[in-house]
Amino acid sequence: MTKKFTIKSEFVRNVLTLTSGTALAQLIPLVLAPFLSRIYDPEEFGRLALYLSIVQILGVVSSGRYELAIMLPKKQKEGVQVTLLSIIVTLIVSTVTLLVVLFFSNSIANVLGDPKLSEWLYLLPLSVLFMGLFNALNYFNTRMKNFKNIARANIFKSFGGNLTQLVLGLAKFTSGGLIVGQVMSHLFGNIKMAKTFLNYKEDIRNTSRLDLKILAKRYINFPKFSMWGIFLNTLSINVTNFFVSWFYSMLILGQYAHAYRYLTVPITLIGRSIGQVYFQKLSSKRGNAKSMEQIFLVSLKKIILIAVVVFLPVYFFIEDFFPIFFGEKWVVAGEYAKILTPLMGVRFIVSTLSISLTVMEKQDKELLMHVAIIIGTVLIWFFAYTYEMSIKNAIELYAIGLSVVYILILGYIYSSFKRNSLISA
Repeated sequence: MTKKFTIKSEFVRNVLTLTSGTALAQLIPLVLAPFLSRIYDPEEFGRLALYLSIVQILGVVSSGRYELAIMLPKKQKEGVQVTLLSIIVTLIVSTVTLLVVLFFSNSIANVLGDPKLSEWLYLLPLSVLFMGLFNALNYFNTRMKNFKNIARANIFKSFGGNLTQLVLGLAKFTSGGLIVGQVMSHLFGNIKMAKTFLNYKEDIRNTSRLDLKILAKRYINFPKFSMWGIFLNTLSINVTNFFVSWFYSMLILGQYAHAYRYLTVPITLIGRSIGQVYFQKLSSKRGNAKSMEQIFLVSLKKIILIAVVVFLPVYFFIEDFFPIFFGEKWVVAGEYAKILTPLMGVRFIVSTLSISLTVMEKQDKELLMHVAIIIGTVLIWFFAYTYEMSIKNAIELYAIGLSVVYILILGYIYSSFKRNSLISA
């Protein structure tokens, strides 16, 4: 009984630590948002959305998803070595990205529908490198239960990036100022996060190529399945920005991206923090199918309640809030935000618990679900384009269609826990 209480209190304590840090990290851009939204035009936010879409798509796979394996080894030295493996893979991917940008930056920008983006694509390799490093170091700190350091890193990341955007904007460097600030944010986050990992210099120095090769082969399912799964998942989230840019305009993309960006604040603020602690707790019960199922169900009930409390008021007030907070030129963004709110609520629930399949090492099933998401997203937007739907009707179709897909995914995750419990019984 005492043990159960201790685990529960530790879970809550860790969630609160991460949430408080992430809350402050999100508070910084929210405080500066009224200034940035008045300094930069919607088109600049659209350009930032395109740049971030590429960064996120490449960044989440830059380490081959080996960062997820950092949590799994029982030996501490192997945890350090898997982290090192993730960093090396990230360096390789960012180098390849640099070569692609050097030869094809203009072509990429033209295909995306924004020729002005080409000059800022040269920062892409740095962003991919910084994001991959941040992901690896984040999971290493999670393994070490160093949640305070993660919270501080998120604050440094947010403060550094947003302050850079504000300073550049006030200096009239509005063309690309948002993108430069985004690059700096990942740099600031890594500076704080690296401290924990560098405490294990001896384990790092004593790691041989053979050690890395053995671990790379041992956890090969992460780049083999999970990497492509998260690639498709991130692509499905960001491909909408490409479609809006292609089928409509950069101005409309700026309005849509602004709505989407601030609607994801609750997901970043609460969902990721709960998800990280949930990942750590679920991983600690690997091999005990019944306990894992119980952890999932308890977490699901709590997250659904949080989603209702957060997103229901947002739905009724968000449309009027946008022009008041961000300025009159963002009225349309408020309309888009209201349409997207139900989807964000459903995605908040499912994305927080989606790490479950990783813990169960069902990366192949996870890949299939991401394939379903990207196919659904592409079909929805091509349907909207084919029938010349207005942007508002297209967003409505997108919100409804993706909500259905996410609910089906949640049902599959739960059925996976049930099957594991029946087998172990």
